[in-house]
Order: sequence, then C-alpha cells, then structure tokens
Amino acid sequence: MMITDSSKRVIPFRPSDAKRVGEGCMYLDQIVWLNGSNIELGDNVRFNFGCWVNGYGGLVIGNDVGVGPGTMIHTANHRSGDHDRPTIDQGWESRPVTIGNNVWIGMGVRILPGVTIGDGAIVGAGSVVTKDLPAMSVSVGLPAAPIRTRD
Repeated sequence: MMITDSSKRVIPFRPSDAKRVGEGCMYLDQIVWLNGSNIELGDNVRFNFGCWVNGYGGLVIGNDVGVGPGTMIHTANHRSGDHDRPTIDQGWESRPVTIGNNVWIGMGVRILPGVTIGDGAIVGAGSVVTKDLPAMSVSVGLPAAPIRTRD
C-alpha cells in the first residue's frame, strides 16, 4: 500500500474510542489502539501514521499534542517475579503515562510505563522514554534525557 499526500486519510477519533476525546483529535490512516476506555485525550491530539497505543494502565494526554509516525506508548509490562512460570503467563503490572500540553513526540519514539512528559516538552525521533521528562525540555536518546530547554 502506498500512502501519498493525496491519498492519506485524516480520521477523527469518535467519542467511544476513549474515556475522553477532546475537540479536534485525529489520526492518519492506521493506529493500533488498545484499552481505549483507560485513555483520556485533550483537545487537538494528533497521531501520525502507524502508532501503537495501549491504555491498559491509564493514559492521559493533554491539549495540542503531536505524536510522530511509528511511535509506541506502553502503560503496562509483563510481571516477571515468578521464576517457575513463563513471563507471558504472569499477568501485567500497570503504570499510567501522562503527557502534558503542547508536547511534540518525534518519529519512532517509545514511551514506557509510568512516565510523565511535562508541558511543552519535545522528545526527539527514536528516543526511548524510561523516566519523567521535565516541562519545556528537549530530550533525546536511549534512554531519553534532556539536552536543553526550550527557553
């Protein structure tokens, strides 16, 4: 399948897609959207093509947030403490993710359970967010770490 500027589809979120859907929320063509009943979207939240989002542990996204293509947001992880059972049979440990207002998340970012990304933050392409990122920071890397502020 080829998606071009003339063939891409901008699809609005429906109210039933999440616990809360603000005004102007949309995604492009494809998204994997799991456990939407635990996801709250502010106004003008936009997901680019091919994102993977699991709201199992709770996900709150503020207003005016852009999410780059191929980004993944995880809110839970497999439990692994019982060494006598396969990890995949041990259930889930959920930890909510919070993304503030006016945040830009670059292409291919991975956001792991339990993190908060502060208002006005930018997360660079390919970064893996394993811990909280401060407001107005520009963060990159694996793990993502602030390299400067937006001041």
